[in-house]
Amino acid sequence: MSATSASGVASVLRALLEANVQFVVVGDLDETTPLRLIASRHPTSMDALGRVLDGLGSAVRTVGSESVGGRVVGTDDEPRRIGDALGTIAVTTSAGDVDLVFGGPRRSLYADAVLVAHEREIDGVQVPWVDAVPAGEPSARVTSRMLGRRLLSLAEGVARLIERHDGPSDAKNGPDP
Repeated sequence: MSATSASGVASVLRALLEANVQFVVVGDLDETTPLRLIASRHPTSMDALGRVLDGLGSAVRTVGSESVGGRVVGTDDEPRRIGDALGTIAVTTSAGDVDLVFGGPRRSLYADAVLVAHEREIDGVQVPWVDAVPAGEPSARVTSRMLGRRLLSLAEGVARLIERHDGPSDAKNGPDP
């Protein structure tokens, strides 16, 4: 699945709202692109996000991967990038693909997005919405190594939240401690 259908978008948005996840929808939606959300990094919101993603049977998606039979597999030999300069972590869910934007290593984009967001109805669900990710560059003191470590840390955190209730996705990993 490479995009999110209209019914998938509505189910994801309803689940996020019911769990009190802090998020803002970004851009216009169509059935060829993933649902894009700016997510809060607040611990309570992250925990709720993890429960929602777990309930949607989610897995972290990387560049050059696709969902086959509920498992994310690589489609070619290109490097598997976890995120980008905006702190985007791509996730595959049972309802479709979702791109979660968290911001750089030193600042969250959620607060900036909330300031300019307005309410919009998307597939029958009222949500905060912005037309684009607010401009925000990492500070000049942030190195690519720092950014890479923060993105990897966020991706690992999201993966742990997704697997919290189901245990490890790979039997070789053994049970959760």
